[in-house]
Amino acid sequence: MIRTVLKGMLIGITETVPGVSGSTIAMILGVYEKLVYSLSLLTTKHRREAYPFLIKLGMGMTLGFVMFLYVIRFLLETYRTPTLMFFAGIIVGFIPYLVKEATIQGNVSFKLKHFLIIIIFIAIVAMGQFIGGNREIDVSNLHFSNYIFLFFSGILASTALVLPGISGALILTILGIYEIAASSIFHLNFSIIIPIGLGVVVGILLTSKLVRYLLNEYTMETYSAMIGLVTGSIIAIVSELETNVSSMVLTVSALTFLVGIFFVTFIMNIRRNKEGRINR
Repeated sequence: MIRTVLKGMLIGITETVPGVSGSTIAMILGVYEKLVYSLSLLTTKHRREAYPFLIKLGMGMTLGFVMFLYVIRFLLETYRTPTLMFFAGIIVGFIPYLVKEATIQGNVSFKLKHFLIIIIFIAIVAMGQFIGGNREIDVSNLHFSNYIFLFFSGILASTALVLPGISGALILTILGIYEIAASSIFHLNFSIIIPIGLGVVVGILLTSKLVRYLLNEYTMETYSAMIGLVTGSIIAIVSELETNVSSMVLTVSALTFLVGIFFVTFIMNIRRNKEGRINR
């Protein structure tokens, strides 16, 4: 139980960081497939099978999100570039594993169509950086149309939990309401939190089944899309870096980037050794 809660905490922590997907961390920690499977059970008669795992992971995610929301905000405001470079290092270190996992699960090598899918999804994330903007919403005077928009924004943001590479914060940024959502969490503005939260719940129930189907029926194509999204998320992070920094900050950022790569390599080696012992 404790191990699942701790993994949930790590996933929850990353959900506080713009540009970093919680589902990417779930893949690194080895709980992604179980997470998607458990979520897909929630709309079936076998939903009770999913409760133990989802409750433990959900507890961890909530604790991690709440406990580190202020910590991450402090780090991003005070040490923005080194912090973002650490997460960029995590993603860069994870991409080779994801490529290898794709060939293993798909049981085929990459073909031209797969590279095209990767490029398309990198472009989707890149274009999202240019079309994002601040949406004018008067939080003190919300209209019915605002609630509908917030609800569907939550549905779109929920894809971050089931699609590696997509950040919920990034999606909200593209929709122009990230700052509004973040401020509402800090100030407990439930008129904003509730419609977005309901959208997230509905979205998770819908997208988990779709992702599981795609992984089973179009394995290589789905992994190619994931690789594109994960790679594209590096662009999302780089776009958030400070443009005018000192040589000291650059040096520290380079070190945190390497630490991020080392962290993923360390975790993946532990997973590989564990899986090797199980398969013996």
